[in-house]
Amino acid sequence: MDTTSEEQAKPHDDAAVPIARRITKATRDLPPLFRLSGTAERMPMVGWFDPGQLASTGMKSIVSLLIGEQSDKRLMQALASRKQEYYDHSVHYIDRSQGPQPDKDRPRDGIWIDHISDTGDGWNPTYAVAMAAAQRTLTVHGAHGELQLPRADVLVFGGDEVYPTPSREEYQRRLVAPYTKAFGDDQPEERPHVYAIPGNHDWYDGLSAFSRLFCSDIGGRRFAGWWTRQKRSYFVLKLPHGWWLVGSDGQLQSDMDVPQIEHFREIAERHMKPGDKVILCLSLPVWVYAQKYRAMGRTFDETDLIHLREEVFAKRGIDVKVYLTGDLHHYRRHEETPESAAGAQPVQKITAGGGGAFLHPTHEEDVSLLVEEPVTPDARPSSYAVKATYPDMKRSARIAYGNLLFLFKNPRFGIVPAVLYLLTAWLVGSSVSDAVPRTPWKALVATIYTFSDHPGLALWIIGIMAAFLAFTDTHSKVYRVLGGLGHSAAHLAAMFYIGWGALNLSEVLFPHSPFLHSVLTGLLIFGGGWVAGSIIMGLYLLISINIFGRHSEEAFSGLKHQDHKHFLRLHIDRQGTLTIWPIKIERVPRAWRDHKEGDATHSVVVPTTPLKAELIERPIVLR
Repeated sequence: MDTTSEEQAKPHDDAAVPIARRITKATRDLPPLFRLSGTAERMPMVGWFDPGQLASTGMKSIVSLLIGEQSDKRLMQALASRKQEYYDHSVHYIDRSQGPQPDKDRPRDGIWIDHISDTGDGWNPTYAVAMAAAQRTLTVHGAHGELQLPRADVLVFGGDEVYPTPSREEYQRRLVAPYTKAFGDDQPEERPHVYAIPGNHDWYDGLSAFSRLFCSDIGGRRFAGWWTRQKRSYFVLKLPHGWWLVGSDGQLQSDMDVPQIEHFREIAERHMKPGDKVILCLSLPVWVYAQKYRAMGRTFDETDLIHLREEVFAKRGIDVKVYLTGDLHHYRRHEETPESAAGAQPVQKITAGGGGAFLHPTHEEDVSLLVEEPVTPDARPSSYAVKATYPDMKRSARIAYGNLLFLFKNPRFGIVPAVLYLLTAWLVGSSVSDAVPRTPWKALVATIYTFSDHPGLALWIIGIMAAFLAFTDTHSKVYRVLGGLGHSAAHLAAMFYIGWGALNLSEVLFPHSPFLHSVLTGLLIFGGGWVAGSIIMGLYLLISINIFGRHSEEAFSGLKHQDHKHFLRLHIDRQGTLTIWPIKIERVPRAWRDHKEGDATHSVVVPTTPLKAELIERPIVLR
């Protein structure tokens, strides 16, 4: 036997294995109590105010905004899939090993569709919605009794399928895993299909992970128990009785690229007929943003949407009757007013972003009546009135008071003000004399003199104030100045009193030990900044949202509110009537257990308390 053979025959030398791997390997033999169990996959709600998360998300959003338009993956998808095809769901399908095959001999009398938007955050809300959508029959409680609604034939994800930023791992942990466990071992005769449009969070990696999951044949055309079909980030579905569903990708700037519009135009010209009706799915409620921006004297560009509706569809006698979107994580339905509808079936514009992400407020601004810009100067503008909101505005305002517990809901955030307070106190303290002022007034006078003698310190304070001005909600210049100055003033006051108090307490406790005096002073300032800075941030956000209607995103993302989840279940019946059921899960379960024999579900994980689905409002019917 030669030397090489002898070396290969030697037993594996564990001493050469890195220490970390040996420790990991050793834990496999420990009792289950000391090992990570399957519950490790149940992801918590995203900590948007965690310093690491803030930095990571901020960097990725900046990079995506800077290079997003120059590396638009939609153009490559259009080149790779030149055929302008739609997906025919006016017929049934036969499941084959290579995927679903249309059965032209079995046309559909009707179809069920789920619209779920803003998913992939924490396990509890994401899995609750996934489980409700995956059941063969969902019991829904309404004002007039219980409804038994069958599982949808088609699932449409309406944007932001994962938080905080996209990657294969995050999609797997926060979206695929919950839906896989919710679908369980069910083996239906005809599997449902899934389509997805990306939101801004899906675009943060240039749409790479999204495209691999929903638009690629690599790894098989399966998403949990659903078939994937699409080849682009936008799609068209043919539905029974002259209905169509169009999913549009607005990228990061609510921008429909030219190939996308031409894709829709060609399908409309070749396959749609006058009198057909469209359900249009968007990733943003552009009608809400346009109203808000208009009230602030700014412009939100609706050109693409209006062009699609008027030039692509309306000129061919095709009506867009329903708009569905997410992005805002609440439910709000606007209906075309009778004056605007002029006797026709009113158009519905529905925002439903309750698929699993944190809740957004409904009381921040008045959008009870939306007035759309007229298509032509002599045309009559369309108007839409709010018909339902969930949660209602009073409850939304009450939920905002959770910001009083900001310190406990976002404990890691405190490191940011703690470091800021410590650095500022250190810079000021190193610039004053060794004397310890015994009163706040003397401390203030000493600080003011320090600023006059050290202009660099004054620039540091100005920089702090500028940072708070930059953080303040930019939609209102007046509030940006007043809110930013007030917010920074509160923190500067806290820095002053915490620094002065820490200095005096340390002097009392360790008058003859400069080292211990300095250490204790630093620890007190750091700890005081952690607590006071977090409390001030929570108060600022509460005042901003409940009094001025600003900072809706920040005021509610920090709450990590899991409840008030919802999705839409649509049905086109044999007469061609479209019915929309807005389904809510008022309280999301917090405790789960593994499936047991005898459970009336195929889901792998079930809640320890019943999952209760209810109607937000009466079904919306378009006859």
